[in-house]
Amino acid sequence: MQTEAYLNELIGPYMLGVLISLAIGLILGLEREYDKIKDEAGFAGIRTFPIVTLLGFVLGNLTEAFSLWLPIVGFGSLILFLGIGQVIKSRVEVALGVTTNLALITAFVLGLMVSEELYRDSVATAVIVVTLLSLKTTFRTIIKNITHQELFAFIKFVILALLILPFLPNINYGANDLLNPFEIGSIVVIVSFLNFIGYFLVKFVGSRKGILLTAILGGLISSTAVTWDYAARSKENRNLSREYSAGIIIASAIMFPRLALLATIFNSEIINYLIFPLTLLTLICLIPSILLIKKGAQKADTEIDLGNPLDILNALSFAVIYVIILYAVHYGNMYFGESGLYYSALIAGLADTTAITISMAKFGLDGNALQLSTLVIIASTLSNTLVKLVITFFRGSKATGRWVGYIFGALIVVGTLYIAILGW
Repeated sequence: MQTEAYLNELIGPYMLGVLISLAIGLILGLEREYDKIKDEAGFAGIRTFPIVTLLGFVLGNLTEAFSLWLPIVGFGSLILFLGIGQVIKSRVEVALGVTTNLALITAFVLGLMVSEELYRDSVATAVIVVTLLSLKTTFRTIIKNITHQELFAFIKFVILALLILPFLPNINYGANDLLNPFEIGSIVVIVSFLNFIGYFLVKFVGSRKGILLTAILGGLISSTAVTWDYAARSKENRNLSREYSAGIIIASAIMFPRLALLATIFNSEIINYLIFPLTLLTLICLIPSILLIKKGAQKADTEIDLGNPLDILNALSFAVIYVIILYAVHYGNMYFGESGLYYSALIAGLADTTAITISMAKFGLDGNALQLSTLVIIASTLSNTLVKLVITFFRGSKATGRWVGYIFGALIVVGTLYIAILGW
């Protein structure tokens, strides 16, 4: 606000509004002009948009001197003018879209916002609009490559997140009030969203872009899936065993920051306890994997079959697993104390680390249990690492099994020592 006050004093509020309106119009007009040059179509560009934005600003400023109807009439006239132009051009068989017309209407409204001194809001809106306009080619490319299954998965996700979740009761049920339909639904939506984003990152960024890039992006979804796929590929192409080994290790390294993010979503304070051990375990994976990578490594087909981006049955299965682990953690702690939590973590980690991480993050909401929750999460990652090590030995080449064995072995030893030192 100090900057705005200084500029108001320097050039006056009217000229400040003119400059901001002009800047907004130029931003929108520049993008439309560039798009017009590429497509050789359109009628509004770098001159028209600033004029429309300034028109909105000027009419907005004249309301006090004349009438509130002035911007309303101006807005209606603009829409009428654009509509007539659309009809005329359609009769001469010119292929037209309505994007530029809508952008011009938006420019007029942004000018009105500036007249009300909504400077930051109008500029932020203009940036969002120009971003959407400039991403036309990107959006078209993505849509052309989306399958019917992926589109249906997106629709299911929207239904799940916006139509089902808000109507779930936010009330505790069951023994010890451990079941809350809204919380369970929220967890399913959050995990599904992370998997959804990771799936499309692999599809549009990681596919056929190299073993390591696909490993990084695949690790966002499932490091176990990457391990399963890369281990088999290393046996098929033994010359690439070093690269596939690095891919398996890097995908596993991604697991640690992913779990840290997931735990923080449900318990913001637990990150203070997780940051050191998970960073240490990440570095144990990353540093040796970098040494495994050869310069100019050959590229190979790195397509990973990650299945359906949003399988409702899998989502419901995760909810069931989460509830089971929730009760296992509760009763394990009740009857066996801390050791019961570790048993639950070791068993849960054999299948998946996500559910136990969320359970322990929520368990750690009691400030006195943060350290214990952290150690249990680490124990589950070590259990999951052991599973991936066994997969590599049985499905991968001997070289891959050896290299991954060294790194994962060190990971398990360091993690176990960390738990032993802080836990007992």
